[in-house]
Order: sequence, then structure tokens, then C-alpha cells
Amino acid sequence: MPAIPSSFRTSGTNLTRAKTHNHRVVLEVIRTRGPIGRTEISEITSLSRQTVQNIVGELEGRGIVEMHAQKATGRGHPGMKVAIRAEHACSLGFHVDRLSVTAIACDLLGNIVWQESRQHSASTVAAANERILDLAAHFRQAHGQMADRLFGVGLAAPGPFEVPGHAVRDRDATNFSEFGSAENLGVLQEALGLPVVLQNDASAAALGEHVYGIGRNFSSFAFIQFGMGLGAGFVLNGALYPGATKNAGEIGHVIVNPAGPQCTCGNRGCLERYLSLNALCERLGLEPTDPASVVRIEALFGEGDGQVLDWMSDVAPYMRQLVNLVEMMLDPQAIVLGGIIRPDFLQALLERAEPLPERIDGIRKSEDRIRVGTSGATAVALGATAAAVDALYAPSVSHLLL
Repeated sequence: MPAIPSSFRTSGTNLTRAKTHNHRVVLEVIRTRGPIGRTEISEITSLSRQTVQNIVGELEGRGIVEMHAQKATGRGHPGMKVAIRAEHACSLGFHVDRLSVTAIACDLLGNIVWQESRQHSASTVAAANERILDLAAHFRQAHGQMADRLFGVGLAAPGPFEVPGHAVRDRDATNFSEFGSAENLGVLQEALGLPVVLQNDASAAALGEHVYGIGRNFSSFAFIQFGMGLGAGFVLNGALYPGATKNAGEIGHVIVNPAGPQCTCGNRGCLERYLSLNALCERLGLEPTDPASVVRIEALFGEGDGQVLDWMSDVAPYMRQLVNLVEMMLDPQAIVLGGIIRPDFLQALLERAEPLPERIDGIRKSEDRIRVGTSGATAVALGATAAAVDALYAPSVSHLLL
């Protein structure tokens, strides 16, 4: 794996009142790069060897990490490497939209230890909450010992969040804004009895790919979430960029045709009115709030249906525009493409967009610029578990406030 440049999340400080931050920095390095030697941790974090040794000792005493002997390569005692004890704790992640809930439980290294999906009885917050609580109860009943080690819950849903009531008008399958209200999060946190963290679905998927998937190879990349709506998540210099209200990456609401069709955000001609599964449902006469519609689209694609393939060709210019917009604004090392649809559908859509616009750095091959994500339809739920881990274990500016 190529070397990842240092970032805030993996750079320590020797300020006397920054103990919590330093612990999180060391743990982040061990979690993302372990097993790893203490000397290497010191080099990455800029912390003294003694500081690293003390922190590792404390983490080992709490059962969060463990030591492994390296293979002997010559005379003398082989060195020791530090590794996360994956089974020390686990988190629950929920991917929630108007169609269904996908739930995943992961250990500290992202190994999936349980997963289940259920459709809603209605496209409402109450129905979604009911499914979440049912799934959480099922996990606790089926895995009692593991459930005792739960430390948090990650929730991921299509935004935007924290917007005025008029900002997202005709509620539809492309968003679930009301689910992310502070009031509803409070209800779920009280009912679950655990800390709750919210991310929009694309940011959660980006975090999941960064921690557990192909995004581990890049310090800066964009994740494009292709669902009923269209969103993006950004990992910049090794850290997720959520935006001021956790709405960064609402790329589906970039206006590409001011005279285009009305969008739920109140504008006209937004990108997702053309490039999204909701737009394809409209073309095919399918109901976007019906979970069976995605299954139907995948079946039609597998049969080589002319309507689906013609739609792909028609929206190819918008796909090229999306790639150009992301690359010119962010200059990412890569773009990762994922969503709730099968990966070969996304690959076919990408192929229709060839040739892609020129990058400033001259890279032309699409395979060097865009990759289909490795986590598939579970990427968002997996990312939600990572969001819970991130909130508890990863370093942040707030932990440096004195």
C-alpha cells in the first residue's frame, strides 16, 4: 500500500494538556496501519518514543490493543508490533432511506459480524425508526455477548439535513431530510441507549471506503453515491469533510440546466434530475419509493433492455460533467463510484461517459481516475459503523480545546 501523507488525524502534539488528542492519534495510526512498531508510530505522529510507549502501554492495559512479536530476521530479540484488538468493541451502522434499512455490526477493524436488511411499511420517519429499533433488538437478542460491547450507533441517510421546512419541498425518494432532525436523533438515542452519530449517506460511504475499502490507498478522494438521488462524500488530507451542517457533497443539486425540470430543493435543472435512479424510474414509469423498482432496474439492465441502455447514453454527458466538476474543484487522487445499484450497472454507466474530460495533471486513463467501490450496496451502512468509531476514537480539533 502506498505511503499516506501525514494529516491532522495522524499527527500528534506534545502540548502538556493534549493527552486525549495524543491517545486518539496513536490509536488512529494503530487502527488504520497496524500491526505497526512503536518507533514507526513515533515517526508518523511526531510524538516522542517515550510518549508513544506510555500511550501504547495504557491502551494495552485497557485491552484495546495487543502486542505481537515480529519475525526474527537475525540475532537478538525480535521487535514488537502493536495491533488493535478487533473484538474489544463493536458498533452498529444503519443505512436508512425511504425504502428500507440496512443494518451492520462491525468490530473495530471493520469486520462485519452481523447484518440484516428490512423494508419499511411506509416512507415515514416513524416507520424507519420502528425498523431501526427492531433490528437493534434483534441483534442484541441474537448476539448478547457482542451486544454488551456496543459503544455507539452510526446513522446514514440521504440529506440535506438541518434545512428549513420549505427548502426541501415535495418529499420524495431522493431525500430523507426529516429523518436527520435533532428531535428524531434524540428520540433514537434515548430508545437505543447509546450515543448516536449522523452522516449523510455519501459521506458515510466515503468514510467506509477510506477506513475499510479501496479508499485506504488515498489521502484525498471523492466518493459518488449513486442512489435515488445523487450525492458525494469527500475525504481530504486523510479526514472526512462533512461541511458546516454535514451537507457537503450535495452535488446532485448543482444546477446544470437553469431551464430544466423543477427539483425538490426549489431550483430547476439540478444534476440529479437527470443523473440518478429517480430519474431513471421516471423514464421507465416505475415508482421510486417502491423497493421493487431497484430490483426491476437491475433485472432490465441484466437483460440488456433498450430503454435502460438508451437512458445511460442520454445521461453520459452529465456523467462527464460530474467527473469534470469534482476533479477541477478538489483535485482528488481518485473518484470512487458506488451506490444502491449493482456495480456492473455503474461500470456500464461510466463506460458510456468515455472519453472523460481532460484533467489538469494530464492523467487520461479512466481506470486511474475513477474506481467502482469495493463495498457494494453495504458501503453506506459499513460507513455508518465507521462514523461511530470515528466519533469515539479518531482525533479531532475539539479534543485540543484547552
